[in-house]
Amino acid sequence: MAKRDRGDHILTDWDCVLDALADPSRRYVLEYLHDRTEPASVWDLAVALAVRTTDQPPDEVDVQVVEQAETGIVHIHLPKLEAANLVESAGETVSLTAHAQTLPLFTPAYRGVVRPAAGEDEHRERTREGEGGS
Repeated sequence: MAKRDRGDHILTDWDCVLDALADPSRRYVLEYLHDRTEPASVWDLAVALAVRTTDQPPDEVDVQVVEQAETGIVHIHLPKLEAANLVESAGETVSLTAHAQTLPLFTPAYRGVVRPAAGEDEHRERTREGEGGS
């Protein structure tokens, strides 16, 4: 098999990247890591995800909800993000890869890929509800 250069690698992994981006929790993990200056612990990711899904302050989120989020992160979300070469974990910490930084996920024109524009989440929910009710 011929060697692939960096550009080819990015182009051939789009299926994996799109699969990783298909879930809103994984997009949120990417957003959370992008907005930080240093790697995050898995527990911090779980707390942030639990806060986002429950709309409660961090000190009011039930520990069981955080533990469930942590399980999902460890067993589902991180493996998919790692397979797409978007995050890397070292022990209990997680950070974006250099590869993730080269993709147009965080540029202003594409910011909606990872962080939807204001009101877009509500629009998606109404659209889904309309599809299910037909």
